[in-house]
Amino acid sequence: MDAARQWGRRALDFVDAVERLNVPGVVKLFESEIKACGFHAYIMAGLPAPGTALPELTVANGWPAEWFELYTRENFSALDPVPRFGASTVQPFEWSDARYDKEDDPAAHLVMMRATEFRLRDGYCIPMHYDGGGAVISLATEHLHLDPLAKSALQLIGVYAHNRIRSLSRAPEEKRELLTVREREVLRWVAGGKTSWEISVILKISERTVKFHLVEASRKLNAVNRTSAVAKALARGLIKL
Repeated sequence: MDAARQWGRRALDFVDAVERLNVPGVVKLFESEIKACGFHAYIMAGLPAPGTALPELTVANGWPAEWFELYTRENFSALDPVPRFGASTVQPFEWSDARYDKEDDPAAHLVMMRATEFRLRDGYCIPMHYDGGGAVISLATEHLHLDPLAKSALQLIGVYAHNRIRSLSRAPEEKRELLTVREREVLRWVAGGKTSWEISVILKISERTVKFHLVEASRKLNAVNRTSAVAKALARGLIKL
């Protein structure tokens, strides 16, 4: 199997596996995958927000305990150039791409230098943006050696791990109350490629009613169209394929 197919298969196997796992299982599998790529530490956390402490924003924490404590105590999230750059881009990037001038921005330089004390010298960051904010998945190593195929696979793996953990961590009643049973049912059929007319036949309701449920679901999810509504519902764990 060539490298492209190998990485593609690995990412798809991960996506398939996490749908059947609980939070500890997802974390364990994610850590195994990034370790195979040379990373020994990571964090999944929301982007810094005024008045919000890092522990409140953290989805999964694989940083050294001492570094996390120091980072939190000194409020390094407000100074760190990596999440700052992550807030401005939708593309994954290497830590070295989060450029700063150490003379003009000594605080950013301090964070990066202190990180090296914990073997966090280089890394790869996957930014995520969704309603109400955003997050970063930051993977750390001492020496980054990652080919483009591995980067693409890690992006898919990271996004699915993050979304699955967020979905499982959200209160069940929040999931149930956001969309009605019928709205979720309609979205599942849309995700399966069915048209409004086909869904009306399957569910034995009018096509107009199907469209009404789609409009309502899109409104609740703040989605611009049915495709966006399906994507957001999947990301939040409201429906499954």
